[in-house]
Amino acid sequence: MQLRRFGPRDLTRVYELACNSLSENYNPTLFLDLYNYWPEGFIIAEEDGQTIGFIFGIMMSRTEARILMLAVDPKHRGKGCGGVLYREWQRQCAVKGMRMIALEVRVTNQVAIRFYEKMGFQLTGRIVKYYSNGDDAFRMQLFL
Repeated sequence: MQLRRFGPRDLTRVYELACNSLSENYNPTLFLDLYNYWPEGFIIAEEDGQTIGFIFGIMMSRTEARILMLAVDPKHRGKGCGGVLYREWQRQCAVKGMRMIALEVRVTNQVAIRFYEKMGFQLTGRIVKYYSNGDDAFRMQLFL
């Protein structure tokens, strides 16, 4: 597996992965807008020249970053891709001097919650009706 930065040519595949892996419907322009905001924070995982996963987030302040999306192709889940993506993203945060990483995760997504807990995140709260379908989210944080 190789990691690299997202580029505009990746938009179609990243959008497809997001639609197949995540429950929200996103406007494709969101990916380009956020890439322009922090290019180092948008990382692609490839295997045999095919994009199999991605992670991206933003810097909320000089010391806080936020993961917005992490998606892995269903055929490649459970093989460590998510962990590799996350650890590289965390490294990028450390390079920028981030001290805390936050994220939101659907309260029903036990697989993601366990994954983030394994990475060291802790539940810090619940956000009622956070998602477009009315689902609640847990807020999770990790201090670096």
